[in-house]
Amino acid sequence: MRFFTIIVGVSLAALAAAEASSEPSVDLVSRNLTLIEETEVEDPIDVLARATSCKAPQGSGSCKAVSDCKTNGFNVAGYCPGSSNIQCCIAKTCSTSKGKGICLNSGDGCSGGSFISGACPGDSSIKCCVKGATSGGGGTTTPSRGLKVVNAAKAKEGIPYVFGGGGCKGKSNGGFDCSGLTQYAHCHALNVTIPRVARDQYASSKGKHIPRSQAKAGDLIFWAHGGKCHGASVSHVGIFIRKGWMVNAAHTGTPVREQSIWTSSGDLKICPDAVRYW
Repeated sequence: MRFFTIIVGVSLAALAAAEASSEPSVDLVSRNLTLIEETEVEDPIDVLARATSCKAPQGSGSCKAVSDCKTNGFNVAGYCPGSSNIQCCIAKTCSTSKGKGICLNSGDGCSGGSFISGACPGDSSIKCCVKGATSGGGGTTTPSRGLKVVNAAKAKEGIPYVFGGGGCKGKSNGGFDCSGLTQYAHCHALNVTIPRVARDQYASSKGKHIPRSQAKAGDLIFWAHGGKCHGASVSHVGIFIRKGWMVNAAHTGTPVREQSIWTSSGDLKICPDAVRYW
């Protein structure tokens, strides 16, 4: 998203009066201004991108926001114009020994059914969601512990970032920061209390370090100043959803949201390990 300033309903008479008045014009206009509001408006490029078709190695589809491609297809990055939030949404049916279904990102869950492996194009994160299927053949009737962590965090999407906000009891001071969200998700989903701040979440002996390349839904991924992933240098954390995507409380001015995983920002560099508490 990009920010634009929208000015609506300025009275021309008020502007003229301000020009003729000895009173400071800013004060006079501000009292007669119907509305000046800075609001978040969708990037016009993203709006146009939604109307385009796309073709990826896994198949053809249409460009959609990631949030609009959770129950009717799977998304593939890199084949649509616009921001990283706009991806190629591919709708494909699949057939398994448990029945027919639809190919979905496994990190988004299979409500009312099971995921079956080996019936969809792409990597192992794309699986066949078969409604009403029982477990077996790579499926599961209930969300994994890691996916429960993801879903707990996703349920807070849209809540503002607040530095120092959040914890096991939910948001505080109106929002969450990065580690407040991760602590909440574990407490709520698993009744597991992890440390409150990012550096301690990375260092705690309660967590299991694994190579980031092997991360699964619900694992924590971290960033550190200068890439020095120890002690106080570790300063940011997100929750891995699937390859290339996380749920995250990023910084002031952004809400809890799903976004692409970035490797560096300023002097912050992503850490080589993910940490698992489930």
